[in-house]
Amino acid sequence: MTTVSVITPTYNRADTLPRAIESVLEQRYDDFEHVIVDDGSTDNTEAVVTDYDDDRIEYIRLEGNNGANAARNEGIRAASGEYIAFLDSDDEYYPGKLEACVDALDSLPESYGGVFHGYDVYRGETYLGPESTDEGRVTLSDLGERNVPGSFITSTFRRSVFEDVGVLDEAMASSQDYEFYLRVARAYDLYGLGEILAKHYRQEDSISLDLDARRRGKEQLIERHDDVLTDRRHSHHHYLLGISHGKRGEMAMARRELARTIRLHPTNPFPYFHLATCATPGTFAAGLSIKRTVKRQLTK
Repeated sequence: MTTVSVITPTYNRADTLPRAIESVLEQRYDDFEHVIVDDGSTDNTEAVVTDYDDDRIEYIRLEGNNGANAARNEGIRAASGEYIAFLDSDDEYYPGKLEACVDALDSLPESYGGVFHGYDVYRGETYLGPESTDEGRVTLSDLGERNVPGSFITSTFRRSVFEDVGVLDEAMASSQDYEFYLRVARAYDLYGLGEILAKHYRQEDSISLDLDARRRGKEQLIERHDDVLTDRRHSHHHYLLGISHGKRGEMAMARRELARTIRLHPTNPFPYFHLATCATPGTFAAGLSIKRTVKRQLTK
């Protein structure tokens, strides 16, 4: 049995996929397999993968475009690893990622189903700042407040987790990672590593700007997990909707969602700031830039 399986779903990302693959091959920890699941790409993804002469890479091609969670699930079913990690095809690991996660899981009791870590955020070559994590235990109560681990790129799980709580929910319109973390946390604790171990690249076609998907994802989360979701978490949903409307130049809708954010969680300073910048799309964009700069300074 391989110690850790890295699952990469991909669809028409032949241009960025080599960066992801090479970041896995350059890991200091080398007892891994990299399962790449091609979700019906129409570009030269297959040629990109098969050009690598390394028997730790497994290529699986699906017929049609089924969605990232369906591809991840296919990778989970094909994986042989004791631990399962995720890497999207436009992201990359830092060299110590697998070593740190394996070491942590080896040392933690089995009541901890997985570990996660921080990551740096980029848009193209522009560094937007870190999404940091605190060291320590994370419970279902913590996750009811917010999506502490964030993107799937941060997380590594024991194989037993998927046997106990099931695979990823392919019906989720958005918040697929968060929904899975909530299910896991009903049976296990998670552990945060206070390290930055990956790079995440935000794309212009990101689901974060798909407002219908965001709203449907929120409805699905309520259907499945309303018993643990707090006002703070509901507030964050409206905050993200407000930011998405603002980025699209829909100032009236942005103001409405940000006002809802404040009513639900009045101690968060960021919605007040963005509400004050909602005069025009230009002032809103300037406000986003200022916020990113402030967050980078605060995390130095």
